[in-house]
Amino acid sequence: MFDNITIILGVVCLLSLIANVIFIIYMRQVLMQVFNAAEEASVIFTRLDAFREHLDKIYETPTFYGDETLNALLKHVKETSDFIAQYENVYSFTQPDLLEQLEAASMEAQIEDEEEAQEKE
Repeated sequence: MFDNITIILGVVCLLSLIANVIFIIYMRQVLMQVFNAAEEASVIFTRLDAFREHLDKIYETPTFYGDETLNALLKHVKETSDFIAQYENVYSFTQPDLLEQLEAASMEAQIEDEEEAQEKE
C-alpha cells in the first residue's frame, strides 16, 4: 500500500515541521532578548542625556560657574554621551522616535528646574 518513498517523505516532512517549530520558538526568545536590550539601552540614553542637561544647568549657576572640577566633569559627561550616541542607532529600532523622546525629557527637566527656581524665590 505505502511504498518506501511515501514513508521517507512523511518522515522528512515531520522532521522539518518539528525543526521549524523549534526554530520559531528559539527566534522568538532571541528577539525578546534583543527587544529588552534595546528598551534598556534607550533608558540609559535618556538618563545620560538628562544627567548631562542637569549638569549643564548646575554649571551655569553663578555659584558653580567657572569651577574647574565641575567643568572637567561636564566635559567628561559630554564625551561619554557622544561616545554612547554612536550606538544609539543600533538600539533605536524599537523606538524610532528616541530623539524626540530625549528632547521631550529635556524640556520636561527644564520646566521642572524653572518651577523649582520659582518655588525657592
